Amino acid sequence: MIGLLAANACYLAIGACITRRVGLAYVVGVAVVGIATAHLALIHVPIGLLELLVVAVALGIYRWRRRWIRPELGEHPGVVGGVLLVLALGLLVKATAAFAVRPLIEWDGWAIWAMKARALFDFGGVQHDVFTTAPYAPLQHPLLLPSLEATGFRAIGSYDGTLIHLQLALLALGFALGLWTLLRERVGSPLAGVAVLAIVAADSTLQQLAGNLADIPLAMFVALGLLCLGRWLLEADRGLLALGAVFLGAATLTKPEGLLFASAALLAAAVAWRRDLLWGALGVVAIYAPWRIFVAAHHLRNQEYSLGDALDPSYLADRSERVRPAVSGVWHQVWASGWSWLVPFALVSLGAALLAQRWRISAFAAIWAVLSFGGIVLVFWISVVPIQLTLLWAAYRTVASLVIGAAALAPLLAGEAWRTTRIRARSDERSTDASPRPVSVASSSGS
Repeated sequence: MIGLLAANACYLAIGACITRRVGLAYVVGVAVVGIATAHLALIHVPIGLLELLVVAVALGIYRWRRRWIRPELGEHPGVVGGVLLVLALGLLVKATAAFAVRPLIEWDGWAIWAMKARALFDFGGVQHDVFTTAPYAPLQHPLLLPSLEATGFRAIGSYDGTLIHLQLALLALGFALGLWTLLRERVGSPLAGVAVLAIVAADSTLQQLAGNLADIPLAMFVALGLLCLGRWLLEADRGLLALGAVFLGAATLTKPEGLLFASAALLAAAVAWRRDLLWGALGVVAIYAPWRIFVAAHHLRNQEYSLGDALDPSYLADRSERVRPAVSGVWHQVWASGWSWLVPFALVSLGAALLAQRWRISAFAAIWAVLSFGGIVLVFWISVVPIQLTLLWAAYRTVASLVIGAAALAPLLAGEAWRTTRIRARSDERSTDASPRPVSVASSSGS
């Protein structure tokens, strides 16, 4: 455990050299290291604890020589918001103790993610048949999570399918702090605390994360990327756009559907077209490109579906009977997969923002959600797997990014609605006070 914790301390240090927001430092470090190690695995360059230490020290010296501005600690969270944040972190700390001793028993957990992680640990790169031969783990899955776990195994000194769950629990802690930090800078601390606690306390969040599946890590990267883009729309802060590109880029390397959610986010952000967005989109493309080149060079195919079929009208027509069950099945999982009140919270917040006429941020959230939902349905439509099996095996996990992403945006929508309502109320009060008082008839005649 000491080696794994040391590696995660390096992630924190690396992230602190990239962003001044203390609450975001760890999860930024995880995203950056995950991206880098996934790319390096393609050229057979393994990264372990020593390399992480060297990078962390080098970045620290560079930032010190550049007179790096003191980290931002943020404002005092307030009593209510602080209590909610402590409850969320306490829940995750409790889960961490369970994760550290939980065996790796889920099929996909060991047959896909852990198998690739062990192959990267044993061979240092993708030269093994695990990554290029169909009988092994699905070839279409990118390498961020396996490469991150392989780095953890190198820090531990051996393959440990049980202890590696601790890495997932630490990621959840980093996500909670990062989400809080991004929200607290824009909305009230009680609203930020409610959102963080609701997401981490939802049944599906920790249950799915414990299985060593990539769906919840994907959802966390998507949610943070969405929130960064949402705030960029409101504030035109290029630093937030850059962070959003990092998180969305990490999402594209976590699971194939990460490209769907990231593309939907960038398209939705075009509601407020700024040239900066092009640079953010190019950043995401640059992060994703090495994996795409590897897939093309080795002629790897997704065994379940081909996106090219989505452009074939005759293919879609032949499988039209799958549309209705796909729509109803995905919709059912959005509401009935142990997400508690996250979906109602998101819908009410969107409604409040629309009533307050916060069109830009409302359009961003709505367009992303519609595109993401439609994209999931389209994938199930063109899949060669029987629709009932697809809905049974994948729907409850695939909607995680949609639900958690919408819930992460909800406080931003509600906060903007509340801010606008207060501004209008104050404006009405001032206009009332400034209006001329009518002169009474008695006083006029008397004068």
